Amino acid sequence: MTAQTAAKHSPAPQTPPLPQTKPESLGLSSIRLQRMSDAFKRDIDKGTTPGVTMMVARRGQIGWFEALGRQNPAASTPMAHNSIFRIFSMSKPIVSVGIMMLLEEGHFLLNDPVAKYIPEFADQKVGVENNGKLELVALKRPITIQDLLRHTSGITYDHTGNGLVQQLYQQSRLRSRKISNAEHAALVASLPLMCQPGAEWNYSRSTDILGRIIEVVSGKTLSAFLTERILAPLQMAETAFHTGAEKRIVSPSHSRPIPGPARRCSSSTCLKSRSWNPAAAAWSRPPWTTHGSARCC
Repeated sequence: MTAQTAAKHSPAPQTPPLPQTKPESLGLSSIRLQRMSDAFKRDIDKGTTPGVTMMVARRGQIGWFEALGRQNPAASTPMAHNSIFRIFSMSKPIVSVGIMMLLEEGHFLLNDPVAKYIPEFADQKVGVENNGKLELVALKRPITIQDLLRHTSGITYDHTGNGLVQQLYQQSRLRSRKISNAEHAALVASLPLMCQPGAEWNYSRSTDILGRIIEVVSGKTLSAFLTERILAPLQMAETAFHTGAEKRIVSPSHSRPIPGPARRCSSSTCLKSRSWNPAAAAWSRPPWTTHGSARCC
């Protein structure tokens, strides 16, 4: 399982999946929908985003469907109705739905230990930082499937901080696209946890491990299981982990550079100092904070 889900190649749809009609026939306002389009056009003109597609449907019919701007800030390819967007971590709810389907079918219980399906997790430890050194301590209880679903497993990501456990993640082969889900799960199991299972919430590779459990329980690859049980029934014909339609893939706009030696940080001080700005529709950035020799935002 990878957090970057793109789409597989299939014939590009030339017409919307639903019938299209005038907005007013669906109780929508053309004037107000145009205001939405105009707002996106202003963002495109400012360079905030290279392009967008938007669709408004009601009662099984499409009342507004537009493609504006370009697919890539560095190219001239126009955005199209059938442009393909990477959904990144939105693959997590898809995998989680797959796990819940298997749960409903009685293949396991939520409080089953992960080691029951992936034996490498039986010997996992928790990494505790003490005076700049990492001490390994025993688990108070095993990681469960429920922990994976709610990100309380103690597993982490290599890019959400720079603690000693996360440094071990950074030095590993976890980001390699050449390893299988089985190898990926074994690598995660070989690394210490950030905390005791159930003690904290940490956005993490937990869903990747759920993907491996799906493979173990179903006897199919994760891609095959998701396609057969979820994507095909929902007619999500171009959603998959890989695509042969690269020319239709949308690239995000360039991020604004952050001055200085910055890194992402999961410090509670930083996280608590962020606030939602409804006017800007974005999270505010707290003042630069120093953690050791690095700065984070």
